[in-house]
Amino acid sequence: MLNKKDDYIAQIFSVTRWLTIVAVMALYFTLPESLVFNLTMQELLYIIGFGALYSLAIQIALWKLNTYTKAKLRFVQAGVVFDYLFISSLVYFTGGVGSLFMPLYFVWLMHAALVWHFKGMLLATLLAVGSYSFIAYYFEQLFISTYLLLYGAHTIFIGLVGVFAYLLSSRKQAASIDHINYKEEAMKDYVSGLYNHRSFQNTLTKLVEKDKEFTLIKLNIDHFKQLNDTYGYETGDRVLAILGSTLDFWIEPREGYNFRYNGDEFTIILFDQKRHKIEQNIERWNNYFAEHVQMIDDLSDEYITISYGVGSLKESDDRDELLRRVDRCLHQAKASGKNKAVFDETFKQAIKS
Repeated sequence: MLNKKDDYIAQIFSVTRWLTIVAVMALYFTLPESLVFNLTMQELLYIIGFGALYSLAIQIALWKLNTYTKAKLRFVQAGVVFDYLFISSLVYFTGGVGSLFMPLYFVWLMHAALVWHFKGMLLATLLAVGSYSFIAYYFEQLFISTYLLLYGAHTIFIGLVGVFAYLLSSRKQAASIDHINYKEEAMKDYVSGLYNHRSFQNTLTKLVEKDKEFTLIKLNIDHFKQLNDTYGYETGDRVLAILGSTLDFWIEPREGYNFRYNGDEFTIILFDQKRHKIEQNIERWNNYFAEHVQMIDDLSDEYITISYGVGSLKESDDRDELLRRVDRCLHQAKASGKNKAVFDETFKQAIKS
């Protein structure tokens, strides 16, 4: 999809498209016909009409559609395809190899770099060279030394512009990936490898606002402070990392999200709302976690457990009320002996096993 900078560049190319149409008309009426053009007024109107119609459609799309949509990107991509046809027609009807409009292929390749990457830019460069070569061959200009030299120079320039356009596109894509990676890292907790508290709050708010159905689980390692005091914070961090990797291993992105909420507290947003499946998952998480914790030398004889509070969204809920209810369930699990999961009342009423 386009970003704001891409959208701005697309607007500039759209203006360039209109200026080209105006320039073609102006040249047709101010220069001798035989000097530039090899077409009738009717043929010119067909070409200009085609250019104006698709330019208008794309201009309206650029104005009306939201920047971050696939539809807008599709219109920009369609504009690149139509530009190719328009430029090739102009070159064909205005002298072939020696056409005044041949440099428009260079502009077109730069525009193509906005929406296409390696394979697309390779195809765009081959199309530009191919159509230019076909026009030169059709007019038998390849057999005239002057035109042949001009054709060779232009073809080399088309190839060079295509390479530079690809390099610019690759650099932009790499910068975008780096930005995404930095943003992703800023959203992650260093110790557990899971998304952090801020990410959790943002995700929960969006899901509640959109009235999505989901299960919220809050979990806490039992006696974690005692573990830290006995074995040290480095060992405690290793336990937190194991819990993070446990959740990351068992919960795929399509099934839900995992977060380190605070200290030894974690939260899970699951899209599954069937109680018996959640109970089965909790048993798997507990076994996997305990097994890997015991691989730490100091903890080989320890059996560290987890308590859970589980709830789902009511119609009357807001984000804070849901959190409070799940918190109460977690506290109840702790108070009643730990190493258990307490489900709230929504699982008795709205959710069936």
